[in-house]
Amino acid sequence: MSDEEDDYMSADFLQGVSDQPVGIAKSRAHKRQLQIHSRFEESRETFKPKRPISHAEREKERREEALAKPISQESKGFALMAKMGFKPGMTLGKQREDEIRITEPISVDIKGNRKGLGHEVEEVQERNDRVEAVMQKMKEQAAKHEELIDDYSKRRKMDNNAKQLVKDIRACRKVCEELDHRIEKKIPIVDWFWRSYKVVQEETEAPKGYYRSRETEKEEEYKYSNGLKAPVDPNYDVSMPTEELEDALSKINTYLRDGHFYCVWCGAEYCSPEDMAEHCPGSTRRAHHGDDDHE
Repeated sequence: MSDEEDDYMSADFLQGVSDQPVGIAKSRAHKRQLQIHSRFEESRETFKPKRPISHAEREKERREEALAKPISQESKGFALMAKMGFKPGMTLGKQREDEIRITEPISVDIKGNRKGLGHEVEEVQERNDRVEAVMQKMKEQAAKHEELIDDYSKRRKMDNNAKQLVKDIRACRKVCEELDHRIEKKIPIVDWFWRSYKVVQEETEAPKGYYRSRETEKEEEYKYSNGLKAPVDPNYDVSMPTEELEDALSKINTYLRDGHFYCVWCGAEYCSPEDMAEHCPGSTRRAHHGDDDHE
């Protein structure tokens, strides 16, 4: 072999060939490279070292192979059993009806740890108990979450209801004052039916020789819009109990409907009770706007 020819078994040549992809040869030299590459891969797979089998694996294979074979008829044990009337396929012991008989050898399960008998069953039971406890806890958390959502929805509905009640009461008080002024009423039939305003009086001079306390420097009093004296304004807001707001709205609404034939939800003053009964849907907000008026 001349120096110019390539040594196809050298490491340098194989290193260059190993990276060549498998495909269609473009030339004779390329075809030769592909052939060498395929042979090299086959030889590498053939001479690939295998992992040695451990002693435990070898014993397991022998044990499974021995248990898979039936008792040889040439053994001494089979000869003794044959003398007592045993035949292949028969079972040992007295035959009984509706009884499952064992015709194959019982499989052997080798214990590979130092745990006591039955310990695996306890581990499985403990695992199942833990899973059941986790599932029960998740159910309780889900129930609490639903309860919180329900409570939040109820509180929100109550807040919206209270806001609407306060809005209706303020509208009724404003309309009541305007309608009473039309018929030249001086004071409302019920003190809080009209809104009262706080009036701060000027400071009064104390007589000479007397000490003027801070409590007597300014005197506060409430008056209606016409200047007449009035009680302290109740100032209805959402912090008041819902029952109190509903009672106040019912009283002032009844007065407007009976005294002025006015419906605050229709926004109209009717000519007579008959006219109101004919055109007004009812005496409550629900009768005008349905069940979802406070949603």
